Amino acid sequence: MKRHLASVLLALTTVACSADSDRAGPSAGVILQYHHIATDTPRITSTSPDEFAAHLDFLAEAGFEIWPLQQLVDTVRAGHPTPARVASITFDDAYTSIYTTAFPMLEERGWPFTVFVATEPVETGQAGYLSWDELREMSQAGVTIANHTHSHTHLLRREAGESTGEWRTRIRGELTTAQELIEKNLGSAPPLFAYTYGEYDPDVLAIVRDLGWVGVGQQSGAIGPGLTFEVLPRFPFGGNYNGIDAFRTKAQTLPMPVKAEVITPLIEEDLTPSITLELTDLDVRRDQLVCYTPGGGTAELEWNGNSVTATTTSPVPVGRSRYNCTMPAGEGRFYWYSQLWIRKRPDGSWYPEP
Repeated sequence: MKRHLASVLLALTTVACSADSDRAGPSAGVILQYHHIATDTPRITSTSPDEFAAHLDFLAEAGFEIWPLQQLVDTVRAGHPTPARVASITFDDAYTSIYTTAFPMLEERGWPFTVFVATEPVETGQAGYLSWDELREMSQAGVTIANHTHSHTHLLRREAGESTGEWRTRIRGELTTAQELIEKNLGSAPPLFAYTYGEYDPDVLAIVRDLGWVGVGQQSGAIGPGLTFEVLPRFPFGGNYNGIDAFRTKAQTLPMPVKAEVITPLIEEDLTPSITLELTDLDVRRDQLVCYTPGGGTAELEWNGNSVTATTTSPVPVGRSRYNCTMPAGEGRFYWYSQLWIRKRPDGSWYPEP
């Protein structure tokens, strides 16, 4: 019998859907994630300047308000109403194109953004990364500079012979070292953290929770007040995921608020895991709920009253993958829920990064 790995509460609410509406909507928003804004960097993590400009143009034309990440997080966490369309823009890794290309484009519009910095490459002056002087200039202009670990390590991977206690100490040190360096060089460090490679598990979340920080991952979806604020979703862009049609859909999604324990994404036994979603409102388009599985397939759905169990028919592949569940919300918008999966190689070793 398959494991039901989560019970997810989907609180579906009426939303303001007019693109030019200034009425307050529910407590919700979207966090957008980028790496390089360039054409001469690895395509998988790159968005060209033209593609980025098209994204920004759409946000402006659709009437989005662009908020600092801390403001969006605090507003949603408190359950206060947000504009019908509101987003925060974030960048990971502090690459040079953020300063040379993205910063001028966003500054021209007066839009805030956040850079999550892996501090070791900055400290050592590694080529392709920003300097503390450049980060300081952006910080003084209102850009949020936040924590992305010190060495950009894989948070789940243990070193040879490393005990659980030693691993926890090392990972906590990765986070606190970066926080101390940001504060030392820039004067302050916000309680915001981005998971390297988007990877997490309950033990890592516990460290972030103990530090009192808000964490953001790379599983897709909008944010709402019922989510776990140690690992909020973001929509990653780069490579083949930069198309403007897909961007329009993702930027306008609405959250499926979650009231459930965090699911550990690491798969060790059941290679075809299930998730169970409980709908609190049957007056929705439940017949149009679809859960997409790795490889472009769709999960089998089994309804039991007001809950549905989604199961893939093919094993989750080695590496990182997701189930993405969506349901129409009207006016071309979608509710969205995503579950991250992480699978090692069959021999138990970790997969290499592309």
